[in-house]
Amino acid sequence: MTYDQDWAKYRESGLQRAKELGNRGPVRFTADGLLAPDIVRSYQEHGFYVFEGMVSKQEVGEVLRELDEVLENAPTHEGGTTDKHGRPCRFPGYVKLTAPLSEQGARKGLLAGNARPNEEQVVLILSHPMMYMDSIVRLYAHPQILRMAEGLNGPDFVPFTDAIHYKAAGNGAATSWHQDGRTHWDAQGRTLETSDLASPSHGINLSVCCSEATPENCLWVVPGSEKSWLLHDGGAFPPISERLPGAVPMTLRPGDVGVVNRSSLHGSFPNQSEGRRVTILLGYHRRSSAIGTTTKNVHASKLYGEEKLVTYDEAYVNRRARIIPLAIDARHQSFPDEPPYAYRGITDGGDTRWNDETQAEMRQDGDEYWTRDITL
Repeated sequence: MTYDQDWAKYRESGLQRAKELGNRGPVRFTADGLLAPDIVRSYQEHGFYVFEGMVSKQEVGEVLRELDEVLENAPTHEGGTTDKHGRPCRFPGYVKLTAPLSEQGARKGLLAGNARPNEEQVVLILSHPMMYMDSIVRLYAHPQILRMAEGLNGPDFVPFTDAIHYKAAGNGAATSWHQDGRTHWDAQGRTLETSDLASPSHGINLSVCCSEATPENCLWVVPGSEKSWLLHDGGAFPPISERLPGAVPMTLRPGDVGVVNRSSLHGSFPNQSEGRRVTILLGYHRRSSAIGTTTKNVHASKLYGEEKLVTYDEAYVNRRARIIPLAIDARHQSFPDEPPYAYRGITDGGDTRWNDETQAEMRQDGDEYWTRDITL
């Protein structure tokens, strides 16, 4: 399957626009340990930034090896409990499947979650992978990732959610144009977030790249779009079939980390390329943006989309935040020579050593860590 003849032109113009932004490069910190001010300014101007080579090839390889084991044991259809080999799935219910690209195209671009009963389905999202992948627990506590999260959200940052976005080669599903932020807008649909890190924010999405993310399969972002809410006053998001003229591809190589403001307009086209896309989604919020906020939470469920009206009090947020020091300890056990990140946020005061007891607590049926995910 090939792209239409206009794709090459759109692709090249998007790559040129992205190059002109200058919002990518290795992570840099000041002598005081703060994220470099020019990086912060670039992120705030464009709504996203690419940190090149942040995660080692060795660690990316560990993630992929464990992921491929999980995919081999994935259900064949949503709601299924056995894999393609007829074996019981170790973690049923955590895999979002959808119709393959060919079926979507036949139905005029219908997107994720539209597979019909008994038709072929492909993996789209693996939710809450820290439930079943130790490599993701360790990755979550990567010291440069956490230092960077602090630089954009302040030292008391708290978790948002975690997931794996997967676009299979040749038939990867599209992701519709959308903005994630839903709470911190004014009456005119303008963002409340400013350059002050204490201002209300919708947080950040981090895409840790484990495969080549090309224009054909990567996330596309509209620079500066994080400043206005498209759904304000009866507005709507454009369909992914519309190739927005101002959008740019957030291309990534294995080990790169793309950071996107959750208020930015972003999406990805159907993956018809020969390469799969594997990105680990990690997210963080400003603590002050969460405490006291009431909203419809769509992440604190086994599969995303189940809406729950939630008010985030301190007990809720503190309990969710404990996964950060737990992951830091898990990483330190595997990387004892690596200086660990020192988290300064508030937690619920529970044990922060990663051992059999705390793993069982964080993964306890009905009270898993993700039951306190934070949608803003």
